[in-house]
Formats: sequence, structure tokens, C-alpha cells
Amino acid sequence: MNKLVKSDYMLKGMVEDFKKKPNAKLFNQIIGLKFKHIRLDKNITADAVVEDNKLYFSSVFDLYKFEKGIKTDVSKLFALQKYFKYDVVQLFERLN
Repeated sequence: MNKLVKSDYMLKGMVEDFKKKPNAKLFNQIIGLKFKHIRLDKNITADAVVEDNKLYFSSVFDLYKFEKGIKTDVSKLFALQKYFKYDVVQLFERLN
């Protein structure tokens, strides 16, 4: 099973758990995993994302922390939204 398929299954399961019982920590993990899934789908390396968004991510590990939901920040969310050209409103509607 490759990383893209694994992240897709994890994302679906996490969304179902969130719908049953909303949780702030789980919400952060869903946001991070969604952007990781987009990055893997577009076949963009973490180094390239950090290089293009130096203002928001100081290192690859900072991006990994965001993708794990450990260090979720609104500025990083909007930076990645703009970088990947992804509308987060769709994700928020899906979670409501």
C-alpha cells in the first residue's frame, strides 16, 4: 500500500470519527493529513513546499509537524491553501 492510498483511508476514517464526536485535536490532524494527501497526490516533495514557503515553514520538520496536526497554525493553513490552490471551504463543509 503506497502513502497516497494509506493517507486516503486514514483521512476517511478520521472524518467519520470527527462526525461522531468533534474534537479539536482530531480536527487539526484532519487538516494536516488533508494537505499531506494533496502534496502526495501532486507528487511534490516536502523540500519543495518548504523552499517555496520559507516565510511560514522554517524546515521540513516544521511542515511534518503541521501535517501531523501537532503545530497547526492558520497562517500555515492559508499559505498551503494558496500554494496547492485548494479551497478549504469544501473541507470545512464536509466536516459540518
